[in-house]
Amino acid sequence: MKHKLYIGILSGLLLLTNSCNDWLDVPVDGQFTKKELFEIGDGYREALHGVYKEMAASSLYGLNLQFGVIDFFSNQYDINAGTDKLSDPVYIAAGKREYNNTNLLPIIDDIWLKAYHAIAASNNIINSIKDEPNDKFANGEIEKNMILGEAKACRAFLHFDLLRLFAPAPADDDGQIHIPYIETFPETRGQHLTVKETITKIIADLEEARALVKPFDDSPLGQSGSVSGKARFYNDLQPGMEGYTNKASVDEFFLGRGYRFSYWAITALLSRAYLYNSTFENGDLIKAKSYAEEILNAQFSGANSAVFTPFKKDRFAFQWQEQPENMDDIRMVDNLIFGLYNEKQLTDISLESYFPRTLKNTGSRIFVINLDGQEIFKSTNGTDESANDIRRTRLIYEPLNSYRAYLSTKWYVKEGNTEERDHTITILPLIRTSELRYIIAECDARNGNYAAAYEILNTMRRNRGISDNELPAADKFADFVKDLVREGQREWIAEGQLFYLYKRLKADVKRDDGSLRPFTTAESVLPTPLEESK
Repeated sequence: MKHKLYIGILSGLLLLTNSCNDWLDVPVDGQFTKKELFEIGDGYREALHGVYKEMAASSLYGLNLQFGVIDFFSNQYDINAGTDKLSDPVYIAAGKREYNNTNLLPIIDDIWLKAYHAIAASNNIINSIKDEPNDKFANGEIEKNMILGEAKACRAFLHFDLLRLFAPAPADDDGQIHIPYIETFPETRGQHLTVKETITKIIADLEEARALVKPFDDSPLGQSGSVSGKARFYNDLQPGMEGYTNKASVDEFFLGRGYRFSYWAITALLSRAYLYNSTFENGDLIKAKSYAEEILNAQFSGANSAVFTPFKKDRFAFQWQEQPENMDDIRMVDNLIFGLYNEKQLTDISLESYFPRTLKNTGSRIFVINLDGQEIFKSTNGTDESANDIRRTRLIYEPLNSYRAYLSTKWYVKEGNTEERDHTITILPLIRTSELRYIIAECDARNGNYAAAYEILNTMRRNRGISDNELPAADKFADFVKDLVREGQREWIAEGQLFYLYKRLKADVKRDDGSLRPFTTAESVLPTPLEESK
């Protein structure tokens, strides 16, 4: 990358290093010291938490790439809802995909800069830890490898999303170079690579990371931290597992695995990456499906021959409540493999201004889901399923004093049960088991096994309340894509995934005039910062 961009990144890292104590407000701090970073093993813990904290900031997955501009890019929100709901020029431009708009472009540039800043921080860890002796770390080699593996996974994850944003999808690959893949620290000039070269590096990093973290995550203690959604995200360990039996002596650094790149999160990300690369390597469809199945079929062993399936079942504890104030587990943690943590998510971005409980005349950035315009709760054959699908009846709400203003319950800010509120909105969901089910279904469909593909879709639909309208198995991949996209539109409301889905599959996107057509290259590829072109 060009010198000016890296001056900004390196300056930021100096500030980040000087304020490393601010990184510690995460739920699994571990026992840290105040000595200079990297002088002792605990410094690497601090640095790794710092990377995750950067990723959870509003420039990246705390807003822009979670439910912010990324979901405006996919027509998910209604930019014509009225100025009493949306008048912010950033989001109106994002909804029109006017990427060079003077209000929106700085946001896009900031995504690029902050992602590469976090990559640089990851590289600082990777390059520094390699030659460290194992005994520098409180838990020896297993801790050293765990930190190294997670840093490599962060680097790959960030590069992957930069690729998905700032380069064509493999189906539209032009063979040109697009983004740099940065692997050293400090780096003043990165080599730009093609889409194929970049995804190859992403997969290589992830495979290395997966092998590094496996010894811990596949151990009895490691399994204790991933055996359920509550274990992964709330440190509520399962009776009968080793971590529960010896919880008082467990180093907190090894808990909260849902907030970090565990073996399971990396394997899920690899499934996503192999599916992305299957345009170039058809054999990667097999790997994508295999990795997804490994997670969904995983079994952990407990005391007295107990067997646990941590990722097998969908659970929706909120489905029996009608009002958001009364709903529990709106984050659906049993369905969640990986998410980031932001303790200040409520206040850092004034979350309630996007998802208010009561509609006021002063709203300028309310994210109204475009239900009427997109018709996502009609099946592809035109059947209205809104009365039964819990993703409509429970995961969408209307603020008080509003008329047909539909908002995502996932980000509803509770007024009464603040403990449950703080338990929920601090989690930024990034990889779910539902995505793995969709990956398996797509792999089956691409191989002509439509019966198996639709069995997956219909099972998921039944679990979400649709028991009286089974989808008939298509016999053409294009028809399967329509059904898959329709399910994705419902599943990933306000979670930042639809833009990538539309782009990768070249799926039809419904426009304001009612027409259906895929994104053009100009609509699907964000402009790189001007400094990159100099």
